[in-house]
Amino acid sequence: MTLDQDRLVSTFASISSDELTDLYADLLRLPAGSTNADTEFGLSIRKWDDLSAAEFTACFELVRNNMIGMYKNSTMGWSSRKKMAEMKERGLVYVLLKSSSATVGFISFMVTIEEGECVVYCYELQLPESLRGRGLAKALLSIMEEMAAKAGVPKAMLTVFSSNPAQHFYSNLGYVPAEHSPRAKNLRNGVVKQPSYYILGKSLL
Repeated sequence: MTLDQDRLVSTFASISSDELTDLYADLLRLPAGSTNADTEFGLSIRKWDDLSAAEFTACFELVRNNMIGMYKNSTMGWSSRKKMAEMKERGLVYVLLKSSSATVGFISFMVTIEEGECVVYCYELQLPESLRGRGLAKALLSIMEEMAAKAGVPKAMLTVFSSNPAQHFYSNLGYVPAEHSPRAKNLRNGVVKQPSYYILGKSLL
């Protein structure tokens, strides 16, 4: 890690929610056609410690509802306590998708150092099944990428379970397995054993 990388990580971590909103307000946009007569969405940026109790609970419930089965079927296992602690790590930024005053989706991420390289690491990208297929997930991911690129972060990374169909979504958007990602293994009997998860990366600059 270089001094410039360390400074970039610490600077981004120290920016307040209001400052993030001022700096990146022009990036908070959703694709045409994602709303309809019954549903209108809004976006807001929060540092994790500025989330209201209702916002944090809504985010956690989305993670639990969408991911608990995948966690239980992986080598990681599921722990509500550990997941809540992970969702409160210092430096995490949340972009919340709102419908009226309710939080209905979100992406959370952090500028950090991964394998000696400064990256923006996506921790969660969550939507309920009822809101998928409208381009909202792609929009949230693009906001994260554009915020990071604007700050000078050269790469985006994330972890995806091998059982998660979302890996195809990420692949279509240019994410590829990182050098240090777990890999599939070809067993002697010809069976291909998938790892529990993959680590994917994408260049931003």
